[in-house]
Amino acid sequence: MSETRIPEVVVGALLVNPQDQILLARFTKRQGEYVIPGGHIDYGETAAQALVRETQEEAGLTPTKFRLLLMHERICPPNYKDGRHHLVYLDFLVEEWEGALRLDGVELYDGRWVSPEEALTLPLADTTRRLVAYYAKLGRDGPISYIEDR
Repeated sequence: MSETRIPEVVVGALLVNPQDQILLARFTKRQGEYVIPGGHIDYGETAAQALVRETQEEAGLTPTKFRLLLMHERICPPNYKDGRHHLVYLDFLVEEWEGALRLDGVELYDGRWVSPEEALTLPLADTTRRLVAYYAKLGRDGPISYIEDR
């Protein structure tokens, strides 16, 4: 009998402060690469609910103003677990939030606010690099985009 596999949906929070700096933090699961807060959507949870939950859990912040910015996919990325997953990323631009930044230390640590241009000089996870490059090119008012990756 063949194994049934289904896509996994992941949300990401590109937090942008009034100085147009983005929050990046080192990710314990990717040998210190920088990422944005985010994670998998749980069954029965909306993308917005997952965005809020993951940002609260990992960064201590509650998004209050956000919109979808980028959707992209990775099919069988070799650097994710066993290389047999289909990941659908829903990355949100988060412009307002409540709370004080407090990284969880379990998944995220060494957080910093940097310009998009500076961010692109750091060791970023590939999905974070794609998102930051998109934001650096088009800014806060950029249209929602979709990128297919095989």
